[in-house]
Amino acid sequence: MTIFRPAHEADLRPMYEVFYQNEVLDNPHPPSPDDTPSYMLHVLQTGTMYVAEQDGQVLAFAGAITRGNITFLTDLFVRPAQQSGQLGKTLLHAVLPQDDLVHCTMSSSDPRALALYIRAGMGPRWPHFALQLEQPAHNMPLTSDIEIIEADPGDPALARWDAQISGRLRPVDHLYWVREQRAVPLWFRRQGQIIGYGYIRLGAGTLRYPQACTLGPIGVSTPQAATECVLAAVNWASQRAEVLRIDVPGPHPCLAALLETGFRIAYVDTFVSTTDAPFFDARRYIASGGDLL
Repeated sequence: MTIFRPAHEADLRPMYEVFYQNEVLDNPHPPSPDDTPSYMLHVLQTGTMYVAEQDGQVLAFAGAITRGNITFLTDLFVRPAQQSGQLGKTLLHAVLPQDDLVHCTMSSSDPRALALYIRAGMGPRWPHFALQLEQPAHNMPLTSDIEIIEADPGDPALARWDAQISGRLRPVDHLYWVREQRAVPLWFRRQGQIIGYGYIRLGAGTLRYPQACTLGPIGVSTPQAATECVLAAVNWASQRAEVLRIDVPGPHPCLAALLETGFRIAYVDTFVSTTDAPFFDARRYIASGGDLL
């Protein structure tokens, strides 16, 4: 008999094993399992996590975080041998109950996952591109009037800027990025005026690229300044890491410019949401990634 229950800290490693099985599926040369990602403990402590368990074995798990009136599905993974067995649907309803909040997530390209989210009321809004740079950037602007200033991690203005642009007040996530992912907060300034903020997360690698540096979130005041600020962040980060990652929503104007500098598309997700009216402007906002948005 399958039991659906809230997750505990002891479940984190079995949950990671479910995630790992999905990540290396059909990979003839899979990377070795890594340590359990720190974000999973963060979601467990500040959000909601459920597992599907049978005979003491975790078969599937789901996680979600609520910030303000937005609930973001961070994870939904089922062991490959148990997929298509309604485990995902039951877990989805457990972490995204019927309420008045906005529900959203990043759907993988698996049509079963996308269909599940659409049936749950989350319609596709735009493609979301996971980009990666593994070589020195080229075709970068020779000059820019964007000035980058390292911010004080404790500056409350960071959370205010982020809340205004991302649509959610989330101080616990700011603390997590700095403490667990070695994030460096930045201000973007033009002609003496702050026009945006960003985080360069030096310790936010991936299973395949554990030493990668992840850019985001990055938010700016106008779409016209978005590309220049992102490129300035790339230039800053490339002096501190060899592999860069950034997740770019399809409407963001920096997408073509990043591809011109040498970034490649690692994979494409779909942002799905229960609201037609987006709670952030995808032309001005780069998410932290598919884990916390």
